[in-house]
Amino acid sequence: MALLGFLIAFPLLVAVALMFLRTDSARDPLVIGSAAIIAIASVACAVVYMGNPTTFAMTPELSLVGNYIAVGIDLFLCGLVFVFAIMYRNAIMLPMSLLQLIISIWCGSFALHPEDAMAEPMYIDNLSVIMILIVGLVGSAICIYALGYMKDFQHHEDEAAARRGEQAPDRRHQFIALMFLFLSAMFIIVTSDNMDWLVAGWEITTVCSFLMIGYTRTPEAKKSAILQINLNMIGGLAFHVALVYMHVVGIPLSINGMVDFVNTPFGTLMILPLMLLSIAGLTKAAQMPFHRWLLGAMVAPTPTSALLHSSTMVKAGVFLLVKMAPLYLAYPVASAMVVGIGGITFVLCSFLAISQSNAKRVLAYSTIANLGLISACAGVGTSEAVWAAIFLIIFHTVSKSVLFLCVGTVEHRIGSRNIEDMDGLFSRLPHLTRFMMLGIMGMFVAPFGMLISKWATLVSFAETGNVVFLILLAFGSAATFFFWAKWLGKLAGVSQKAENVEGGVHKTEWCAIGFISGLLVMCCVLLPVISQFVIGPYLEFTYHKVPRLIDIDNMIIMVAIVVFIAIVLLTPWGRSSKARQHVYLSGVCLDADSRTYLGSMGRTMRSTKRNWYLNDIFPETTLTNVGIIVCTSVILMAYAACFIFNPAILAGGTFFVEREVLLVGPGLLGIAIGVVVFAIAAPVAGCLLDGLDRKVSARMQGRVGPRLLQPYYDVRKLLAKEQTSVNAIDEAYITCALVFAILAGGMFISGSNLLMCVFLVTLATLFVIIAAYSSRSPWADAGADRECLQVMSYEPMLMIMTVGFFTATQSFDVARLFALDAPIITMLGPIFLGLLFVLTIKLRKSPFDLSYSHHAHQELLKGISTEMTGRTLAKLEIMHWCESVLFLMWVGMFFIWNSPVSIVVAIVAVAVTWFIEVVIDNNFARMKWQACLKMAWLVALVVGVVNLFYVLITPFI
Repeated sequence: MALLGFLIAFPLLVAVALMFLRTDSARDPLVIGSAAIIAIASVACAVVYMGNPTTFAMTPELSLVGNYIAVGIDLFLCGLVFVFAIMYRNAIMLPMSLLQLIISIWCGSFALHPEDAMAEPMYIDNLSVIMILIVGLVGSAICIYALGYMKDFQHHEDEAAARRGEQAPDRRHQFIALMFLFLSAMFIIVTSDNMDWLVAGWEITTVCSFLMIGYTRTPEAKKSAILQINLNMIGGLAFHVALVYMHVVGIPLSINGMVDFVNTPFGTLMILPLMLLSIAGLTKAAQMPFHRWLLGAMVAPTPTSALLHSSTMVKAGVFLLVKMAPLYLAYPVASAMVVGIGGITFVLCSFLAISQSNAKRVLAYSTIANLGLISACAGVGTSEAVWAAIFLIIFHTVSKSVLFLCVGTVEHRIGSRNIEDMDGLFSRLPHLTRFMMLGIMGMFVAPFGMLISKWATLVSFAETGNVVFLILLAFGSAATFFFWAKWLGKLAGVSQKAENVEGGVHKTEWCAIGFISGLLVMCCVLLPVISQFVIGPYLEFTYHKVPRLIDIDNMIIMVAIVVFIAIVLLTPWGRSSKARQHVYLSGVCLDADSRTYLGSMGRTMRSTKRNWYLNDIFPETTLTNVGIIVCTSVILMAYAACFIFNPAILAGGTFFVEREVLLVGPGLLGIAIGVVVFAIAAPVAGCLLDGLDRKVSARMQGRVGPRLLQPYYDVRKLLAKEQTSVNAIDEAYITCALVFAILAGGMFISGSNLLMCVFLVTLATLFVIIAAYSSRSPWADAGADRECLQVMSYEPMLMIMTVGFFTATQSFDVARLFALDAPIITMLGPIFLGLLFVLTIKLRKSPFDLSYSHHAHQELLKGISTEMTGRTLAKLEIMHWCESVLFLMWVGMFFIWNSPVSIVVAIVAVAVTWFIEVVIDNNFARMKWQACLKMAWLVALVVGVVNLFYVLITPFI
């Protein structure tokens, strides 16, 4: 109890002290020391209470004093907002703040009664411990970062004011004091079982956010701050009305006790307050239609963005939703509302992030999208979904905070937050760029926590038969790959000569960025430990069971991959080169960095290349309006249902079919053997298939064709060539891609996890994309852009394939096929046809291979491989062989069952499929990328809805 009291009170005392310290010499030691103390206290709290859920008893008198303090804070803050509304004369803010003040007075009048003094108003469980660590470690690090950042920020403000003949006020002491007040409020939220106390912390975060967003007091900042307070007052009003209702009808105001109340004869009374509290959580989590306030928060200094997005404000919203997750299993109308809003927000904001060139807006939209995924998982309410939601909270926190801090420092160094201006950043800010690349990978790349989160999400939505959200998850994930991969590629570009500008980065900034990056890697490395000893006990305590979704051998492999990627990104491996070549610029290269060349008639030309934002495909205004209208309609229909239908129907429980995940994988030794076999056999088989492809294609075209082993001689020649490179790092990236492709194939033939196999193939493709971008060649960049679009085109179909595989086998492990009485093609016929459709992309065949000119009749020079030669190009070709073999084996798996005859049937199916692909390749011209995207998505949507609806909804019928 004393430790929790210290965590709540100490940041508050620091905030008060900071209001009186206006010099850096006095303020900096206090902030650094206090942040360190808070971090240590958070870790100590985790050590004491991890796996030891505890409630803290108080005397009635002390508990009532706590109620008085909470009500006083709530009334003061609501009154303060009303005063601000009068000052700003905002027509929306004024009546809303007045209404909230009146309802808060009404709510507080109940809490002041002696009989409302709760015996155990505080608690701590493993979810609280996770949130305490997030706030105490990440939040404290952001406070330290703010010291250096705000010095530069104030310097820029002073210069701007001087140009106007004015003097800029220095309010940094207020800004950093608000940050510590934020931390105190979050500790209140995650440890208060008394909801009268919790709402006080809730309102503190709202008002602090309002003040920090409006920090600069510019017209834009004031507008954004007012938008934030107006939208969050909707959640605040919902929260206060829920508490009034609970006081009136006698529902316990215990966040943990609400679950027990469901099983009482009066359980139907819980529907309305649950709906209201869900609105409060969705508003705080910036879900559509309330999401615009988080976009407006981008006008504030970067520490504000980092704090709001990663460790405080929005995390308070999803924390409340996750705590209420068991309730959604009992009340389907609330579950449908939360899942619907979360799912729609996830997919639409993922699309919206594609069209953004402002780095902070990309981060904002991706934050809203990820919060949508967390909210949807919480809304499902199953143990598997909550497992996924908690992991998403952890990895989103560390990854997004690294990214925000890096973007803020980069903005001060290069004077821009535009992604286009980050071209060649790897050479100008090498260490900072590596941290940023690590953060980006942590957001969307398997196995940085994202894989297992999606793993559990797929299972939980399959259990509840939620076909719509499975489709949204597939398409949203594909869009996520596109915008993150583009940004990652822009950062990866290596200039041949560039000035290093990292010298001005403050030590406090390096300290915070390095510390949180270390937390990111540590969370990945300790992933099995977190699952078993942190999240597992919470689920055992809450649901009385722990889902087993993934083998320990797969977790170990994921940890090894994370360490490998961290070594590649954070060390100088593969970055030295003795022989350099110029990028291809359709003429004599004059300067590779500026992309100028000597063209025809002796003219000096310059090649320009921008990222691909697809504004015509994903228009921001249109998608935003669609999201607001649809999500508002979902909320209105959910509330209408509460008044139309009988409460007994609304409390009938969620449709649920428990699909226990069967773990039948081969273990680490089996996977190792599979990898070795695949590494030897796949290049041989792929080479022969490539040679046969050339001969068959030649015969179709009326030619004799080369020898069967011609691909082998071509690769052997490449390996023997003198190694030259634009930047040398491309070979390191291609080596990584080859390793991941072989690992994916080895996992497949050993009978291990299909979902992990699919994600590893995507990871291999990502490293090929980064290799192409690293050259900063216009032709290679264009090829990399097209490769990103191809991945976005076929990724939904592959996700749907893995879901279908799970529903047909009750496992993600390929070995499960040999225990089936019939091949999965009998259940997954439409999905098989969808796989065949996207196979032309994966096998690099016309009409949909847009990025790599594998044959003479295709344009764009050599696309992604334009600047690759020698060993690098040879490794890329070998990787293509391995991938071709793996993709054809995916075709074969649809025909495997527990009979030796199935092997023959599968081989015949693979041979027929391969021949059809060769025929298509030789009889269809290349199509435009618009056709590739639209047709691939249309096929995935149709076969996904039709097939998944059949296999998932049938059990409920």
